[in-house]
Amino acid sequence: MNKRIKTVWILSIITMILIFCGQTYWLINQYEFTTSLKIEKLKNVCIKALEEEQMKRFNSHKKEKDANNDSRTVIKVNISQTETIRDDKLNAKTGLNYELNGKRETVYLKDLEKAEGVDISYRYLASKQERFNKNTLDSLLSAAGYDTTRHFRFYRSDRYMKNPVYAVSGTFGNSLNVRYSSNPLLYEAVAFDIVIWPAATIRSMAWQLAGSALLIVVLAFCLMYQIKTIIIQKRIDRIRHEFMKNMIYEMKQPPASEPAESEAVKIGDTEFFYSFNELRHGSERVIITSRQAEILRLLAEHTDNLVSRKSILTEVWGDDSYANSMALNVQITYLRRALKPDSAVSIEAVIRKGYILKVGR
Repeated sequence: MNKRIKTVWILSIITMILIFCGQTYWLINQYEFTTSLKIEKLKNVCIKALEEEQMKRFNSHKKEKDANNDSRTVIKVNISQTETIRDDKLNAKTGLNYELNGKRETVYLKDLEKAEGVDISYRYLASKQERFNKNTLDSLLSAAGYDTTRHFRFYRSDRYMKNPVYAVSGTFGNSLNVRYSSNPLLYEAVAFDIVIWPAATIRSMAWQLAGSALLIVVLAFCLMYQIKTIIIQKRIDRIRHEFMKNMIYEMKQPPASEPAESEAVKIGDTEFFYSFNELRHGSERVIITSRQAEILRLLAEHTDNLVSRKSILTEVWGDDSYANSMALNVQITYLRRALKPDSAVSIEAVIRKGYILKVGR
């Protein structure tokens, strides 16, 4: 392959790869951006669902308490912070003192603020009636159009999480991990995952995906058409070059002096003067081209034997290219016309193999 064409091929392939990578990078960013918006929306939905779930349990406890005229569950909460100095470092410890039905207890929680006593009380009272209900939360998420929770579990935690704590996982951030303090007084927390399926996001990007695919196809077609045009032009230039080379060779003039009889090569009743590009049959004289004289010389040296096309092309033209092969067919036609006056001489073709100069006896 020509060096310039190879260079164009390489540059075209690199261009296509860069375009494909650029489009892929853009689509991935779009996907991540769309997913991040959905995650932020899901966080707000999750907060509301957790509040509603807790409120249902709390109201259930309140109704049952009112129905039974039960006032035994009394909780008093007081939050204090103790500061100690140890190894020249100030350590702050937040303690929650509460009195439940006359019994005093103390728990120590991280990230606890002094204004959170009422919220902690509500969570305890809701959990006293019924432990955190996964089914209720799932129904609230489903009603909002999201997937139900996965990997739901209870675990012990001394960290107070007033609002849910989130983490995003998955290859493209398609899973929201949630942790939440369901009953801080008993160090109880819940953790679960909510999956954001990529199918919906991909459907929302369908037009962008289709447009990107169409753009890549159009660019690929344009580049392939350009390369094909260059290849065709190179082939035309090569044929033109071979034609001009042949024409220059054909126009070479034989010597001006008359040939000697000893120079003649007998081909049947025809005398062939190689150096003068001349054929004589009786009184009739035919001037042939230099290229034809070269071909006839090769055939005459192997009279009645096959001379392969490749050997003729290599000897006369220097290579067996397609253009030279077509030129050989034309030159054989002219040689047959030049030898036509001598019925004893003929050039026979052996398809795809070569030619035989036959001389009748």
